[in-house]
Amino acid sequence: MKRINMKQINMKRIWRAVKGFFEVLQIVNADKATELLEFEVRELENIFTLLLYGSFTGMPAPPAHITLQLLPLMQEEMELMYGRIGVAHDALAEISATLGEP
Repeated sequence: MKRINMKQINMKRIWRAVKGFFEVLQIVNADKATELLEFEVRELENIFTLLLYGSFTGMPAPPAHITLQLLPLMQEEMELMYGRIGVAHDALAEISATLGEP
């Protein structure tokens, strides 16, 4: 009888360890997914800003009245874009850092 109790105790410990492992794995995957979504949102905001204010870079721009109406709403994004001009990084390195190592 004593041997059965030890086996049950060991199985419970193993089960708790496996369950804890998968809980941590779920948290890590959720964090990586969140980082990836945040990166994609930043990139979409950059693309949207470039579409609206592409005339600064020589790209065709939307009609001026639409751009002027959206200008107050895009103040924060414009400040971020001007800030990034001074500290431009390698985009490929940023993407690979976000995706992580295989």
